[in-house]
Amino acid sequence: MSVSTLAWLARSELILITGGLAATIAVQLLTGRINMRYLLYGRRRDGTQYFSPERVQLLVATIAIALQYVLNAAHADAGKMPSLPSGSLELLGLSNAVYLGGKGWMSLLKRD
Repeated sequence: MSVSTLAWLARSELILITGGLAATIAVQLLTGRINMRYLLYGRRRDGTQYFSPERVQLLVATIAIALQYVLNAAHADAGKMPSLPSGSLELLGLSNAVYLGGKGWMSLLKRD
């Protein structure tokens, strides 16, 4: 087998596995086996739920950076790793810090 045939086979298998995983997740989301209810809500110690803006900003930042990576991967030269724009990892780290800071703040408020 030639190298180009092996590369095509590896690419086809990767697409098949990734597509199958995406289809499985999509079906489970649509049938309700993966529960998305209250995804953007947090829970206090007393059991009450509250809308969490920290979760929203973390979700938006994560999706935006993931989409940017996928777009860069689609346009990357063959055999090269796609790159992220400068500051993307810092933005993701800051977003996680805001989320964890909000969790910590709510934890402090719950003790009173």
